[in-house]
Amino acid sequence: MKNFNKNLIFFLPNFSKGGASYAILRLCEHLNKKNYKLNVICIGNCELKNDLKKHKVKIHEINSISTFNSISKLKDITKKIINSTKCKSIFISNHHYANVISMMALKNIEVKKILIERTSLEQLKRAYNFKDFIKKRIILCLIKIFYPSSDLVIANSKRESQDIKKFCNSKTIHIYPAAYKKIEIKNKKKFKKKINILNVGSLIKEKGINTIIEAINILDNKNIHLDVLGKGYDQAQDEGKNLLKLSEKYNLQKQIKFHGFKNDLKKFYAKADLYINSSHCEGFSSAVVEAMNYNVPVICSDAKGGNREIVAHGKAGFLFKVDDINDLKNKITICLNKQQNYNRKIKYAKKHIQQFNYLNNFSKYEKIFKKI
Repeated sequence: MKNFNKNLIFFLPNFSKGGASYAILRLCEHLNKKNYKLNVICIGNCELKNDLKKHKVKIHEINSISTFNSISKLKDITKKIINSTKCKSIFISNHHYANVISMMALKNIEVKKILIERTSLEQLKRAYNFKDFIKKRIILCLIKIFYPSSDLVIANSKRESQDIKKFCNSKTIHIYPAAYKKIEIKNKKKFKKKINILNVGSLIKEKGINTIIEAINILDNKNIHLDVLGKGYDQAQDEGKNLLKLSEKYNLQKQIKFHGFKNDLKKFYAKADLYINSSHCEGFSSAVVEAMNYNVPVICSDAKGGNREIVAHGKAGFLFKVDDINDLKNKITICLNKQQNYNRKIKYAKKHIQQFNYLNNFSKYEKIFKKI
């Protein structure tokens, strides 16, 4: 029987084609070469099943109507995985709601528990309806109760790590996500008559894509075009229809295109003249880093989470006030009118993003897995 270094169990309820799923996939690809036994637990269908299997990851799909209702099954599957090997097991949960469920399920199980917080706690303090408010307040309370009992909490940014420590007094560190694999050598951007703006991410309210549409409307420049890539988590949270209606309201259908989810984004980054992240709150946007990697100027909302650190507090890109349409409009105008100034930011960004590469991320996680 093969001797493994450690038995790793990754739990992500919604293993769809999104940032958290791909982050786990990339880490598993690296760890498979390092002799780790790898497991993924999810609820429902794992959309990256074939990719994970290529790296010898065993997939456990829980048939359940919700994350909360999966507690007993999660406990049983985890115990079975732990008992199947003699090596030390580490359970790695992802996202706040999954983290509190994991702590409930694993209460009496001897296993090291690492909680990865991929979003900002601010997400739970900002509600869009009464039901959303109640749900998020409950999760916040549970975070305060359960996070301190974990062996380690890993946040995606320094700022978020400090916020979590302050909120629940847990043992917390930060590891920047694996945002890019290699440096792309591209020419500096020169703004043309037609300006292509890019936004990549989930089509949900907290991404604030409506702010970009509103800003384009008041700019009243027919040469500005916006490409939006992504989809909603599910029908209940999908903002696609509302954003389409908003673009129609301002008669911007010819200037704004919704592409849905795309596996290959290279051609979109290559043609982009400007990237905008408009989130109300953000964990750590790999899409912003990738834009910098392609020498695309970036504008980010000054949201809680990793945006400030990605743009080096304004040295590598512009920050605008969350939800402030006029501030975003002004930042777009500055970008388009002061090319020389922005070329300096692009040059700084290229050096700055080197700390966000794959190997840096992998080595930090591996160091934790060996030590814990």
